[in-house]
Amino acid sequence: MIKTHKITLRPNRGQIAWFYQQCGYAKFAYNSALSDFKAELSADNFLSMYDLNKRFNQKKKAFDWTQAQDQRAAMYAVHHLGAAIDNWKAKRAKFPKFKKRGCKHSYTTDEQSVRMEGKRLKLPKIGWVKTFEALRFRGKIVSVTISRTAHRWFASISVEVEPPIHRCPAPTEFVNWFASNTDIGTPEQMERSIYPTLGIDVGISTLATLDNGTKYENPRALKRYERKLKREQRKLSRKTFLSVNWYKQKRIVERIHYRIACIRRDAHHQATT
Repeated sequence: MIKTHKITLRPNRGQIAWFYQQCGYAKFAYNSALSDFKAELSADNFLSMYDLNKRFNQKKKAFDWTQAQDQRAAMYAVHHLGAAIDNWKAKRAKFPKFKKRGCKHSYTTDEQSVRMEGKRLKLPKIGWVKTFEALRFRGKIVSVTISRTAHRWFASISVEVEPPIHRCPAPTEFVNWFASNTDIGTPEQMERSIYPTLGIDVGISTLATLDNGTKYENPRALKRYERKLKREQRKLSRKTFLSVNWYKQKRIVERIHYRIACIRRDAHHQATT
């Protein structure tokens, strides 16, 4: 059984530069493999994921800078392309596209030299990176995906844990006997008494309204940040596209989007627990 824990990292400047480098290397491998696949597909030749991986391993020898990178980042990028091609073949998704500059920064590595000790994570070729919390699950680390959202870096750690032991439900004969010898009524009425139903109306002005009249309001800070987001987006629209000031303003907008997402996630969590 695989469980994933997403942890916020506390990298220094050198580690952040390394993360950007590995994300670029993964994007380079993905686009290179996709280019080979499209070229062979036009000639009615279908390349598997293993063929694409072999071709990229031969192609990367022409670039000296690839030797210093985490090779698992490129391998998993090609694997992700293979999964996207399989989804396209099964008509579950559209044909994969090239990853352009400025897309989501992320790369994946595996458990060969990954280790978690307390509030720090050891990654290949970079060593220990500080984290804000310890790993929640105990077990063997299968893979780690490093990603960036706004100004923060995250590590999604997949851990192989033992499946929980579920207790066997009561036999149907016992449920029928218990319901017939008590005042609860039929088994259906017994189930409704144990697991009562609840109606929820999710709105815009109000977060949620229950059928018993309980209301959950939207956080006050959410409206303040939404007004701030409008102002900063107007500033971004006035900047010269892809200029230095445009990138600076874009980072400000990303931080506000991230803050709004955190406020909404926290409100949903508090309303459902």
